[in-house]
Amino acid sequence: MNRKYAVVAIVLLAVIVLSLALAPLARAQGPVIQVTDPTGDDKGPGFYGYPTADVFKPGVFDIVKFEVYTAEKTVTFKVYFKDLGGNPWGGKNGFCLQQVHIYMHTDAPANVLARASAIALNLNFDPTWAWHYALLIGPCWETPPQPLPTGQCAVLYRPFDEVVQDDRIKISVEGNAIVATVDRGLFEYGDVGNIKNWRIAVAVASHDGFGPLKVRGVGLSKGEWNIWGTATATDAQKVLIANAIKFGIEPRVLDIAVYAPEYPNGITADQQYTWLSGIDLDARLPATIPPLTTQLVAQLKSQLASVTQERDNLKSQVASLQGQVTSLQNQVSSLQSQVKSLQDQNAKLSEELESLKASTVNTGVAVAIAVVLLIVGLAAGYFLGSRKPKAEAKKPKAETKTS
Repeated sequence: MNRKYAVVAIVLLAVIVLSLALAPLARAQGPVIQVTDPTGDDKGPGFYGYPTADVFKPGVFDIVKFEVYTAEKTVTFKVYFKDLGGNPWGGKNGFCLQQVHIYMHTDAPANVLARASAIALNLNFDPTWAWHYALLIGPCWETPPQPLPTGQCAVLYRPFDEVVQDDRIKISVEGNAIVATVDRGLFEYGDVGNIKNWRIAVAVASHDGFGPLKVRGVGLSKGEWNIWGTATATDAQKVLIANAIKFGIEPRVLDIAVYAPEYPNGITADQQYTWLSGIDLDARLPATIPPLTTQLVAQLKSQLASVTQERDNLKSQVASLQGQVTSLQNQVSSLQSQVKSLQDQNAKLSEELESLKASTVNTGVAVAIAVVLLIVGLAAGYFLGSRKPKAEAKKPKAETKTS
């Protein structure tokens, strides 16, 4: 009996040990993040239509689910579409119609700067959603591969302007899902173990291998190779998107899926339409994800007005200083002219002084000669004068003796 209990105990212990050993594996096999996105919301801001070419089958830009898996050495992102549309143009990554962007705001330290603008999509991010990492996935038709958006292949943009495109990023297709498996070490500025507290935005655009940024543009009219920007638009929406295209701020996105602690189940179709149509024509700014509140917008506009006024004041001060500098330069120039004039006068006076010195020397010599001559003349006169009276005195005596 005791032996039977011992066997049971050993079996139970083995089951417990096995369960504990398999628990991490079981957790690793399931997604740590899973968001279901509404079907049929592949209309961008709510009124876009597909290009009319036959390859753009319904659903090829409709994200229906987004998942994130973490393992010891990798992080895997899966973006599911209603219909991936096959691979009619033979993209090396197994698809060719879509371009997928995954933007991640992590728990990185404050000294790790984040970016507030999407790449080539005409979208901005709220500061609390600004991205530290951006994973861009394209079909990759190139040899050698070049990173999006200049090229067409997958790339991870990291903090401090680092671009990664090598075998640490692997792209594949599973059914209607595009799968990106990334080396976990590439996310060292964020804690992957804390990924559920990250904010993640997934966007799909129509890949255009011939476009300047490899993203298909939006047009007001339908066409084979452009997004139809007014397919179901109201008059007001037509005006909005026409001006947005004019200013180059129209969203080049057909569907988005998001995850954040405040959006654990993603967003609704209406929320997406509101977010993507939040274009600020007055400020000529693209839509922001998520949209800024009215109060915050007013606050930012007030700050903008204040900064603009400060800029204008600084411009006035700069202009005033420039005027003062010009005046000082003129004064310096005038003083330099005066100094030059004085230098010229001094040089002239120096010449006159040297001439006077030379003249004075000549005059002194002449005076000295004259004095000498005068003395000589006086001496000669004195000598001659002292001899004449004696001769005259002797002459009368001779005359008396004769008579």
